[in-house]
Amino acid sequence: MSGRGREALIAAGWSPDRDAGYNALHGMLTAVGTVSPDGTASWEPFPAAESALRSFHGLTVRPAGPGAEVAARGCVVDPARARFTVRAAADFGREIGARLFPLGATDADTPLLVDERGRLFAADTGGWWVLGESVEEGLTALAEGRAPRRVTAAAHQWPLGRLPDEDVVADLVKTAMVLVYVLHRHGLLATRAVRFRVVGLRGHGPVRLEETFRLAAGSLDDIAERLLQDVREAIGSIPLGAAEKVVELLPGISGKRPHPGVTCAVSAGRQGAEGIGVRLTAEARTVLEKGDGLAGALGELSGYAGQRPLGPADRPTAGAAPVPSA
Repeated sequence: MSGRGREALIAAGWSPDRDAGYNALHGMLTAVGTVSPDGTASWEPFPAAESALRSFHGLTVRPAGPGAEVAARGCVVDPARARFTVRAAADFGREIGARLFPLGATDADTPLLVDERGRLFAADTGGWWVLGESVEEGLTALAEGRAPRRVTAAAHQWPLGRLPDEDVVADLVKTAMVLVYVLHRHGLLATRAVRFRVVGLRGHGPVRLEETFRLAAGSLDDIAERLLQDVREAIGSIPLGAAEKVVELLPGISGKRPHPGVTCAVSAGRQGAEGIGVRLTAEARTVLEKGDGLAGALGELSGYAGQRPLGPADRPTAGAAPVPSA
């Protein structure tokens, strides 16, 4: 936290041991009495919200200069200023797996909310934004004009040229293993198996093959060769010419639940598409909690897409980067 941001909070009357006491409790009760128009959503207090309001309730924070990255904003900490976002907050809370509670509003009337982990969010017409990993950090970022991070589900697609000297099945399998490596390295997807599908009439006909292949531990090159043999055996005499072929990366299992939030597939033969296509999606929760890893993976995959087509000697092999064992 920079000195200017902290000074803005102190100038508003804040101190590390501040306790707004009854006023904070009254503010919470005002918000709790608000329900959505359809009566299906209401505010539920939780410890992080109570702690934030005891520390900051009643403050009017002024901008600390013109803004370091974006326009600096002041704010008023009062739950009543954001209590009518109850329906939108309930929907967003389900997306990120955490309840939210109103905290206040900026001087531009943008609602501010805190979640169960104590993170500060803003909600405007552009969507949801995380301002800080704590309310103190978020209010400081507002006052200093630090850029927030948008929280939204992500969907990215890359058209790839075909690998030279490879048939379409080998191309799909080897491209999928590059995806396995990149997503695992950035902590987004621990792939344990892949699903190979063949669907007639370029994805609009009957399913001719749908089989799951578990990945053994080892280097990507070794796994790719073994997987390719297994896939070819499963395909047998199935005609591939006018069919869509898809390799879908399947998440590993943590306890009894799959790794959340990220899906990725590589396909060929889809109607209206040329070459190989890669599609990666991430839920809002993953974008929020693994934003840096997602950004790194997207950058690496975009760079890889820009290099295609690649010769066999230039393909990323990552022999020292094994697929994680179960």
